[in-house]
Amino acid sequence: MKLSRISSAVAAAAIAPAVLFASPAVAADATTSAANSAPDTAPDAKPDTQGNSKADEDNRVAILRIIHKSRPGSSVYDAAQAAMNGSPEDRVRFLKEGYELAQFADDRLRTVQISSTAGKGLRKAALEALRKGTHEALRQFLEVGQYAARDEDNRVEISRILHTAKRGSVLYESIQKALDGSPEDRTRFLEVGQSEARETDDRILVTRISGGGGRHLKEAARKALLSDRAEDIRHFLDVGQYEARKLDDAEAAKANGGKDQENAEEGQESKDVKATSGERQTQGGAEDVKGAMESNGTTGAKPAVATSSTASSGAQLAATGAGSAAPWAISGAAGAVAAGAGLILASRRRVSRED
Repeated sequence: MKLSRISSAVAAAAIAPAVLFASPAVAADATTSAANSAPDTAPDAKPDTQGNSKADEDNRVAILRIIHKSRPGSSVYDAAQAAMNGSPEDRVRFLKEGYELAQFADDRLRTVQISSTAGKGLRKAALEALRKGTHEALRQFLEVGQYAARDEDNRVEISRILHTAKRGSVLYESIQKALDGSPEDRTRFLEVGQSEARETDDRILVTRISGGGGRHLKEAARKALLSDRAEDIRHFLDVGQYEARKLDDAEAAKANGGKDQENAEEGQESKDVKATSGERQTQGGAEDVKGAMESNGTTGAKPAVATSSTASSGAQLAATGAGSAAPWAISGAAGAVAAGAGLILASRRRVSRED
């Protein structure tokens, strides 16, 4: 019994120092754990104007959306970029008032640009909005007013084209549809439709021209019609058809030149035949006159023939082959014979008186 009691006392005495020395270590660990559980704070962090970082993040998202919708180089775009690069206060200020001021500047610039290139009605509406000078007036013009004024100008322009269009042409029919349609129809006609209608009319005209032309004209028209470019069609109508016609005319003249040469040669042969026949007739008439004079016994009456200018002239004409002068030559010769006979009779009477 005594031995077990002693053993218990010895064991208790051995454990006691370990327990006593271990107590400070447990206390120290408890103190360190409590200190580490306190929240961390950043001494240089600045809260946003609304008192938390979540609100500033929402402001950043809103400004980014504005940037994505804005045109680079515009007042809104530049102001939004500056706010993103600034402080939370800058972002709040931009969303409250900066965005509106920048948008007003962009709307005013846009209205000025429209007025500088617009038609009469649109320019008038733009200048009226600028004269009022309020952002509401500018927004009303940009969102509503400019489209109504632009459509009115489009009607005026389309009506002007109508006066130059040929009735029954594709262009004429397209104009009528545009005037009866919506504002979008009129805009499309001026931007695209009128060009398409003009090209169709030009192709129809080329087809008609080629139907009555020569070989070169038909070939030039065929090439133009096979092209997909409207410029080729216009070039044929403005230049190509006339060049092709010249080639066709040159070929036609060359072909007709051979026929004209043949006709000219035939005509020359006919003239030569007629001249030869006339010369023969003239020579025959002269021989007839000479025979008549010899039959009347006047071949030796040289003075009578010499004194008659008419007879001399008739003889000359007969010698040159003028067949139409033969009757005058015969008449002149007869007169000369009568005159010679009269002189001889008078001479004989004078001699008988003297005897």
